[in-house]
Parts: sequence; C-alpha cells; structure tokens
Amino acid sequence: MLSATAIAAMTALVAGGITAGLIAILHVLKPEYEPSWRMISEYSVGRYGWVMRLAFVTMAISPAATCVALWPFGGAWTIGLAAVALGALGAAFIDADPIMTPRAQATPVGRAHTVLGGVLLAGFPPAALFAGVGVARALGSVLAVASVVPFAGLVWFLVAAAPAHGRGGSPGIRIGWPDRFCFLAYLGWVVVAAIGVLSVV
Repeated sequence: MLSATAIAAMTALVAGGITAGLIAILHVLKPEYEPSWRMISEYSVGRYGWVMRLAFVTMAISPAATCVALWPFGGAWTIGLAAVALGALGAAFIDADPIMTPRAQATPVGRAHTVLGGVLLAGFPPAALFAGVGVARALGSVLAVASVVPFAGLVWFLVAAAPAHGRGGSPGIRIGWPDRFCFLAYLGWVVVAAIGVLSVV
C-alpha cells in the first residue's frame, strides 16, 4: 500500500503535468495571444477562460502536494510551497486585467490578481530554495541546487518587465517568454522533488 508521502509526490507529478498540458492547449485554443509578450494569466479572460482557471487550480495542487511530500524530510522548511500554492489558487478565481492596462487604470480585481500572481511568481524560487535546504540532509542537495533555475527565470522576468514602469504591456516588452519559462522551471523543480521523494519511500 502506498504511503501518504508517495501519494502526495505522485499527485504533485500528475498535477504539474496537467498544468503544463492545459497551458500548451491554450496556445492552440487562443492563438491571438502572442506568447512573446502576453502573460499566461490573460488566458483566463474571455473565451476558454475556464481552461486557464483549471490550470491555475492544478498549478496550486502541484506545489501544495510537494509540500506534503517533502514535509517528513524537511518539516517547516517546506511551508513556503503551500504559501505559493495559495497564490495560484486565488488567481484561479480572480481574473487578470488585459496586459495593456496601465497600473493607474487597473481594476480592483486585476490588482488582486497581480498580488496573487506575484505570490506565486516571486514566491516560488525562495520557497524552493528553503525547501531544498531543509530536506538536504535526507534527500541530498539536489533540490537546493535546482532552485537556481527558478531564480534565473524570475530574474529574466523582472529584467524583461522593467521597461513597463506601470504603463502596461506592449509588443515591445517581451515579457511572455520569461513568464512561460518561470512556470516551466517551477513545474520542473516539482518534478525533481517528487522523483526524489519517490526514490526513497
């Protein structure tokens, strides 16, 4: 019989795979959203928005399940993964404003989405690092080292977003690819963590 830890690790893997698959499908369903400068959050607006909302839900399940899977090895060091999961879960039910919206004209709902998205986007790399350090004695240092990739994605995103300065996005601000890289890097870290857990339980 599978342990709760193993079940949590497999749940993280499945949820992460579903998230990546749903986002890939959205690129086909909504080709009008140019991926080089449009954020994936915008897929929740309008037609097929429910697909992105579902992707946010599965995106929340993945780090939350990873937290559960890593808890026996790292305890409170892993709690940040649950916190970033709450950001993704909130973003599932609160839609983003279109990226062209200047900060001064953002709606309250759009501002709330930005905060929740920020919890996920900016919170995952440090959460991954802390979890990696916390489980290093039991699982080795691979997760701490692997957190470099999410941090690199976040830096790329921040550098790409800098020219916006609150004015909203435009085709000249190529924020879309770093946004997508971040989420793939975050899901990739989850895969490494889940496989590490499954290798010892």
